[in-house]
Amino acid sequence: MRKNLSIFRLLAQAMGLALGLSLAGCGGFNGVEMANDDPSYRHPIAVEQDVPTLTVSAPRDKSALTDGERRAVAAFAAGYKERGHGPLTVSTPSGSPNTTTAMNVLVDIRDALSEKGVPADAVDYTPYRASGADANAPIILSYKRYVATPSACGDWSTDYARDPNNGTPPNFGCASQNNLAALVADPADLVTPRDSTPRDAQRSTAVFEKYRQGEITATKRDDHDSAAVSEVSK
Repeated sequence: MRKNLSIFRLLAQAMGLALGLSLAGCGGFNGVEMANDDPSYRHPIAVEQDVPTLTVSAPRDKSALTDGERRAVAAFAAGYKERGHGPLTVSTPSGSPNTTTAMNVLVDIRDALSEKGVPADAVDYTPYRASGADANAPIILSYKRYVATPSACGDWSTDYARDPNNGTPPNFGCASQNNLAALVADPADLVTPRDSTPRDAQRSTAVFEKYRQGEITATKRDDHDSAAVSEVSK
């Protein structure tokens, strides 16, 4: 009898040890091991600030923007509205022989920005010191934006035919990270998510008013919105 009890104790201890090892294996899957399976850690996307600029010439014999320059300013304004952060800075030369000409061209630039929908309070007009000998000192437009740069792919060092650890290959998730960096509307969202847009107060007010009057608050449906089963399946 005692011999049987000893055997049972040994079996129980062995089962407990096996269970403990299996739980330890699951519980230990964190830290570096988990990071190796997370594409955002293995293939991080670097987000850095960039300052695009547009230079508009202002020689002394110039009176207005050319058609090509007006299109360039419009495209620059569109880029600012899409990814710009902070003000759009327009720097005009000061102290150069073409200062008066630059101010005349500046009027056209201001109009072009306004036509493209850039708010007046979003534009920062500032002078910069130009050389007194530079009769062609330009007007410079600039703004701050964020650029996403993914890590490089192409590490084929792992032998896919044999992996005793059943781990993920070095390229795991790299393509997805590269696609995300290329497709994200504004890379600044990868740093800090933007605020939610406000709710539609007008629609909410209409629904509450119908509720108070005991009317149906659901949107009216017509024959085209029918959820009837298709005749094909009958």
